[in-house]
Amino acid sequence: MSAQWRPFFVTLLALFLLVGGVSAATSSSEQEPNNTPAQANALYSATPMQGNIDPAGDVDYFSIRGNGTGWGVVAVLDASASAMGHDAVLTAFAPDGTTVRAQNSGRWEKGPLIAWLRDTGRDDHFLRVSEQGNDGRITPYTLRYYALALGEQPEQEPNNTLATANTSAITNIGAIGSATGVDCFAFSGRAQQKVMVALNADPEGDGGPADFILELRRRDGSVWASANYGGPGEDEFIDEHTLPADGVYAYCVRTQSGAGPNATYLAGIIRDGRFYLPSFTYDVQWLNPRPGRWAQVGDEMRYTVTLTYNDPLPFPGPFWFNVYYEPDCQDIVDDAHADFHRTGEFGWRFDEVTANMTVSKDVVMQAKTACTGSLDLGYVSNYYVTATRSRGPSYIIGSGYYLPLVLK
Repeated sequence: MSAQWRPFFVTLLALFLLVGGVSAATSSSEQEPNNTPAQANALYSATPMQGNIDPAGDVDYFSIRGNGTGWGVVAVLDASASAMGHDAVLTAFAPDGTTVRAQNSGRWEKGPLIAWLRDTGRDDHFLRVSEQGNDGRITPYTLRYYALALGEQPEQEPNNTLATANTSAITNIGAIGSATGVDCFAFSGRAQQKVMVALNADPEGDGGPADFILELRRRDGSVWASANYGGPGEDEFIDEHTLPADGVYAYCVRTQSGAGPNATYLAGIIRDGRFYLPSFTYDVQWLNPRPGRWAQVGDEMRYTVTLTYNDPLPFPGPFWFNVYYEPDCQDIVDDAHADFHRTGEFGWRFDEVTANMTVSKDVVMQAKTACTGSLDLGYVSNYYVTATRSRGPSYIIGSGYYLPLVLK
């Protein structure tokens, strides 16, 4: 893997382990004292944290993992069970624990929220829960946050209905230019998946002028849920909805007021507590191994590599289908007219990926030296800010002076 993508891939793997391995059904309880950043409780993505602002004047700090500037945070505070829940305040701090990056005391349906706030780096960041006047109790509250990649795919007109909707990336950036404007983003889902939608009403941080309405739409295009809890410049959030059946759904953005060229937003979907990625499958066929599945130094190793996009929606934006190999083990003989090469990888660019598209290439490598390795596949996409890698078949290359161990 190239030096350009290796650091991000390591981060991606770590986040898959973190985000993919945590169930939203799991919860934790705050541990006092946690009144300063130095005392902050660790908060994990998609894991609810139960807490109390008690006594009056109490504040609770939580540390969240920073994953680099390609990642962001959606944080929501449910204070609806508290008599003073309407006075709850949620504040996000930079890693220094003092620089305020975002603060919200407005309300979604159940409390304040912070939507799609970009990480400043890989150091821990902080969230603080407090009461607006520091003179009341909030008992109890539930704090959730989600660590999510940010793609910021620009919206493309027309996209005002489910039929014309842009295919959703992880996040989409756009503007509502007129009072009648609507931007819709389609995503594919499976029955029993849980989806949430969040909107940042001021992605530039310059005081957003628009009062946005956020909608979740059913497969027939009808409005399933709508959020318009804040005023101009206030973020919006639609909490978990369980999809009743497989199919294509959408979320849409419109305005209550303030439409115009500066009415920009950043909106995206959270699916099963994770960032939204399309479905791909990979297949690598080693066509000419020696009996026992090995090769000898100097052998040509012939492969068919296949990637299948398992989605009824077209894939947004440019896309690279990559082959990753061990340069110490193999050399390239035939790259099937690859569009790019880097040390240990080559691949093909596609400006358009249609629904349910399959790409298959025949490539030839040459066994270079005695070693073990694998030929792996993956893809890179700008709008999903992600590089994936799927392990292909393992091989052993022998020197000719010994019989290699046979893979079981």
